[in-house]
Amino acid sequence: MKINPLNYNLGLGNNKENLLELKMGQIITGKIQQILNDVLILEMNSGKLLEAKTAIPLEAQTNDVLKFQVKSIRENKVILQPMMEEIDNKEEMDNGQKKIISLLKELNIKPGEEEIELVKKLIANRILVSKENLTNIIQLKSNFEKIETLINTKSIPINEKIMNEHIREVLKELLKEDGYIKENEYSKDENIKNIVKDSYSLELEKNMQQKLSAERSVHSKNINPMSYEKIIFLLKNNLKMNIMNLKNINNLLMKEFTVSKQMDELIGFLYKNDETAYLGKSLDQLFSNIKDMIFEKNFEPHEIMKEIHIKLEMIKQSIENISSKDQEDILNNITNLKNSLDFMNKLNPLQTYFQIPIFFNDERRNIELFISKDSKNKKKINPKDVKILIALDTKTMDRVQVLIEIKDKNIMCNFKVKTDEIKKKLLAFEKDLKEILMHLGFTGINTKYAVSNTGNDILEEALNKKEIHEKMQFIDLKV
Repeated sequence: MKINPLNYNLGLGNNKENLLELKMGQIITGKIQQILNDVLILEMNSGKLLEAKTAIPLEAQTNDVLKFQVKSIRENKVILQPMMEEIDNKEEMDNGQKKIISLLKELNIKPGEEEIELVKKLIANRILVSKENLTNIIQLKSNFEKIETLINTKSIPINEKIMNEHIREVLKELLKEDGYIKENEYSKDENIKNIVKDSYSLELEKNMQQKLSAERSVHSKNINPMSYEKIIFLLKNNLKMNIMNLKNINNLLMKEFTVSKQMDELIGFLYKNDETAYLGKSLDQLFSNIKDMIFEKNFEPHEIMKEIHIKLEMIKQSIENISSKDQEDILNNITNLKNSLDFMNKLNPLQTYFQIPIFFNDERRNIELFISKDSKNKKKINPKDVKILIALDTKTMDRVQVLIEIKDKNIMCNFKVKTDEIKKKLLAFEKDLKEILMHLGFTGINTKYAVSNTGNDILEEALNKKEIHEKMQFIDLKV
C-alpha cells in the first residue's frame, strides 16, 4: 500500500499549527473510520481525523488499526509510509496455523486448540514435531493430572518413591494389583481412586496420615497448574518426569517457595529452640557473607552454592545429635532445600541458573541469576558475549529485573519494574550506574526501562515473541 500526500483535516479546515504535533520519523497509529474508493479516513489516538489518498486498493477494512511513519511534512501536507509488519506477521501466523492444522490431521491427531498450541511450543523450543512426541507429551500431562487428583483427594500416601519415580511407573504400580485393568484403561479418575483404595490397607493409610504434618515441608507436592510448558521444560533439560521435579518448577521457577523462603522457614525453626538458636545465627551470618561475596569483583555463584551446601550439612549433623521437638521439621526442611539446590545444579549444564539468598536492607531477599549460552556445545560462558538476567525481590520496589546484554565492550541494561514511580527511582541513579560501568571498562552503555505487571521474566518477553514468530515461518523445516 502506498499513501499519497494527504491533507491534515480536523473538520475545521487546514491548520498549520496542528501539523506541529507530528514529527519526522514519528510512528502514529490510526483506526480506519471510512474507505471511499481511494480516500481513507483515519481516527488517530488523540481522536483527530486524518484524510489520505491511496495509490493502490487498500487491503483493509473499517475499524482496522494501522501504523504509519511520518516521512515528510511540507506546508499543509504530510507524507506517511504504512508499516505493514503487523499485517504481514498476522498473515504469516495465519499461514503457520493452517500448516499446523494440516500436519496434525496427517498425524491423525485432532487439531484442537490445545494440540495446536502444543505444536507451536515444540517449534519454539526446537523439539521435533512428530506423532510420537505429541502423543507422549499429551499422555504425560494426563498422567500428572491423574496423580494430582489422587494426591489432592488423599487417595494415595505420599512417599519418596512416589515423588521420585517416573510418573508412568507410579501409575503402573498403583494399578498392578488389579489384573483385569490394562494400563491404557486408566482414563477415569474414579476408577483409579477405587483401585488405589483397595490396594492400600487402612493401617498404612492411618500411619501415613500421622506423618503427613512432618512430611508437608519436604513434600510440598502441588504441581498445579499442570501445563505443556512444564513438561517441555523437563524434556529440554533432560530431567525425569516425576512429581519432585514438577514441584521444584513450581517452588523455584514459579516463585512459590524460593530458596530464600525455604531458608527463612529453616531459620524460624532453628530460633524456636534455645538449643538450636546458635545454628539459626550461623545461617544469618551466611546471608551476610553471601552479600559480601556478591559485591566482590570475582563473584562466583558456584562457590556460594557450595557454601550453602556445606552449612546445611553441618546443621543436619548437629540437629541429629540434639533432642528437639522440631527435629523432624528441621531435617525435612534441610532435605527440601538440598533438593532445590540439586535441581538448580541439574539445570546448569545447559545454562546457569541460581537463586541466591542475601541480606538486603536488613531483610533476607531472593536474587535470581540466569546466564544464557547460545550453544549447548560451549563448555564455558563467554563473558564478552553473554546475556544475564538478574531478578531481585525488594521490600520498597517489589520485583526488579534487569536483562544485561554484553557484546565486547558494549552493554545494554534492560530494566523491568512494576510501576512508573519505581522507574523514576532507578532513573535517578542512572548516572551513577553508567559511571560504574565505565569504570569496569564498558564504552558503549545503553539502558532501557519497561513498566509491566505481568509475571513473565523480561528474558522470556525479549526472546519468545520474536523467536516464536521466526520459527513459525520455518515450520516445514522444523517438522
